[in-house]
Amino acid sequence: MISASVGALSGVVLVFLVLAALLALPAAYLAKAKSASLVQSTAAAVFFAGALAVTLTPGAVGDAATNMTCVTGTSLRGALETTPGKLNLLLFLPASLFLVTATRRPLGALAVIGIVVPGVELAQALFPVGRTCTYSDVTLNCTGAAFGFVAGLAVLWIKDRKPPFFRRDTRIGGVAAGTSLLLVLAVFQGAITPVAGASEALGVTTAQDQWAREVAAGVFGEHAQVAQVQLRPSTPDVIDVTTDEGFLNLSWATRKILSAESYNNQDDGGGLSSAQAKDAGERFAHRWFAEEVEGSKVFWDPLGEGNGPYALSYRRYRHDVLMPMRLDITVTSSGRIMAITVRSAKDPSIPKPVLSREEAERRAEDLTELKTMGESFLLAERVNGVWRPLWLVNVGENDEVRDAPRIDAITGDRVQPDPLPDQVQPSGLAED
Repeated sequence: MISASVGALSGVVLVFLVLAALLALPAAYLAKAKSASLVQSTAAAVFFAGALAVTLTPGAVGDAATNMTCVTGTSLRGALETTPGKLNLLLFLPASLFLVTATRRPLGALAVIGIVVPGVELAQALFPVGRTCTYSDVTLNCTGAAFGFVAGLAVLWIKDRKPPFFRRDTRIGGVAAGTSLLLVLAVFQGAITPVAGASEALGVTTAQDQWAREVAAGVFGEHAQVAQVQLRPSTPDVIDVTTDEGFLNLSWATRKILSAESYNNQDDGGGLSSAQAKDAGERFAHRWFAEEVEGSKVFWDPLGEGNGPYALSYRRYRHDVLMPMRLDITVTSSGRIMAITVRSAKDPSIPKPVLSREEAERRAEDLTELKTMGESFLLAERVNGVWRPLWLVNVGENDEVRDAPRIDAITGDRVQPDPLPDQVQPSGLAED
């Protein structure tokens, strides 16, 4: 919420000035009529104007359609580790404090707070302001407003030396506060769809947002509703996209899909034959992964019984050595893309292998005192920063694989490959 306003700072200032005028003038008039504090009433109006300007000024995609969704966001602790999270916590604190002390009607003030504070995130989901509703932001805003409310109660109690509740405020204000809170809760429960995803942390540019939405439509279909587009805080080049159909991780620098996964991980019972589904998957792969597909060997395997889903895999070999590039796409029987995992890597230059398969297997058996299981194969992996051809040999006993040593195809030594820089280290078992 906060970071999305940075790119539209001039717009935020203009909206703030307009709202400050619209709220402060009536607040000053009412303060004079009720013999209330003019300073505190005006301060409450100005702080509310600032909070509303920050949260409701249209973002980079101001003409975006409403999506009626709210992203779950990060945990409260995780959100507070970011600067935007801390600012969201403080956003409504001073406004709530001054509203309580200015009106001297705590429960009446709570009715206003109960509508306005969660209502701004609700408005982001219901209206096309180009902003993202996030439950973690709702939690932070309400927590900050609660601190402000309690601080206002403390100020009134200390000043008057008695509880700051009056019979009229308890009767009327209590009903209004309860009604406002129940109304907001009912709208969130009945009209808003929760969507899993991280809360906003770093804003994207208009170009990044547009490209990310185009990719999301290409993967999940034009009907997919984008709930969130954000730069990943720990890796600013990576764009995380959350939709109502699934999520994507994209590389802005290379304009590539890093991974994708649909929330629906079941085949949809489509009418495509295996060949037709494969053709749909290959068209998708050629469109989005032309470099990875070129010169690669294609594998097409069913993942279950019946017509789907299927695993479309691309592997590239150079002189019978498996290169580090990986591309796996899960395709359903309707041609829907269910999941994508990719490791984009150029084919490294490696020395010609010397050890034969039989020699590598004997070496692995001698080292582990286990028997070779399955077919061993050559793959290129980095060892101490240098690309080497390695034999991967599965060994075990009693029909169970116990180890998968890498044998250097030049020296015959058992080696440990370097961890992959941006991937989870694989288990080491042989892969197709």
